[in-house]
Amino acid sequence: MRELGAVDAWEHTLSLLGAGSASRGKRIDDSCSQSSHTPTSLKQDAVQPTPALRAHLAVVETCSDNLVSVSWSDSTSGRYSEQPWRLCIARKGGVCALTGASIRRGDRVYRPLSRKLMSANAGWVVLASALNSVTPM
Repeated sequence: MRELGAVDAWEHTLSLLGAGSASRGKRIDDSCSQSSHTPTSLKQDAVQPTPALRAHLAVVETCSDNLVSVSWSDSTSGRYSEQPWRLCIARKGGVCALTGASIRRGDRVYRPLSRKLMSANAGWVVLASALNSVTPM
């Protein structure tokens, strides 16, 4: 097998991406506009990857008994420098964004405080016991 040069490798990658995007003779725009399925990010039953495997979370400040300021960053949902997270009771099962541990309905958890705009990490939750063990920055 021959080695590809940097330019050849890049052109090869682009050609593979282009072939996969516009398969069966359709243009990319046509494929998108004719799609009748719900995007995965909007499906209720969509499986999300465990954020503990990729996220960095640090407590910036404890604002009150029920509110902490968190620094959150990960490669898929961005960076939030001083995002407020509030203490609440889990309404359904899930996965702790900090440890990857299971969360059961009724567990005490912290979640991003959402106001007008929903943050990219709005669905993540952290077990209160896990967040309480994190030393503030």
